[in-house]
Amino acid sequence: MASVGAARGDLKAFRGPQIKATWFWLAAIGIVLSLHFSTWFTSLFMTTVAASVVLVNTSPIFTAIFSTLVLGESLRRKSWVGVLVAVGGAILLAWNDLIGVGFGAFTGDALALLSAFFLAIYFIGGRRYAEGLPITVYTSVVYLSAAVATLPLCLAMGLNVLVFDPREVVIFLALAIFPTALGHSVNNYLLTLVPAYVVSSAVLGEPIGATLLAAVFLGEIPSELTLIGFGVILLGIALVLADIASKERSKGLALDDTNRTKSHSFGGDSN
Repeated sequence: MASVGAARGDLKAFRGPQIKATWFWLAAIGIVLSLHFSTWFTSLFMTTVAASVVLVNTSPIFTAIFSTLVLGESLRRKSWVGVLVAVGGAILLAWNDLIGVGFGAFTGDALALLSAFFLAIYFIGGRRYAEGLPITVYTSVVYLSAAVATLPLCLAMGLNVLVFDPREVVIFLALAIFPTALGHSVNNYLLTLVPAYVVSSAVLGEPIGATLLAAVFLGEIPSELTLIGFGVILLGIALVLADIASKERSKGLALDDTNRTKSHSFGGDSN
């Protein structure tokens, strides 16, 4: 992203007042992104791909809650019902893994849920601090901070961070281009345009695709109870998002009515 920013002439924003005032928070957002990926990738070694992806995609629930606590956008009663439904689905999924697979899978589920928590913080941070900065500059600082924060974790776990195998290099390049540059970077740009909960909900189709791919390539076939847990979680998320969307539409209609009333009022005065 830094090279794209250099080509576009965006890097001059590094000398601007906004980056100087927010660099600490941008670095903190990068650390949160590192924690999101670290907990998520670790969970994939401990539980099924389907369970991990579904639990990570509970992030809209956390985002909605943080919107209340941080941004002052309170949830309505229907949204809290959705939160409780999603939590119930997560408990069902985790319980099924605990009794069916073992404590390792349960720990993997917990890490995936923690990853969703970090992802929500990441979205809230982007919503607050990405606006006004070129997206290439914002992502360059955040991604660099995430990489620096992840390196000590890799070294502490004895992971090899020097990759020379051509196949692995191609995989890393693909990860950098598609899910990072065309995935996270686009999401970060959207955070400057729409509410955080909209962006966090944009990946809700991911569990379906991930479950199908895991079934085909890894032979991970989810049980019936697991599928029920998936459905309950996604239902809870849908309830929250539907209620928030209804609230936003109501605000829009109220604003239109206010503007219409003012227009009529001004027209009457002119007569």
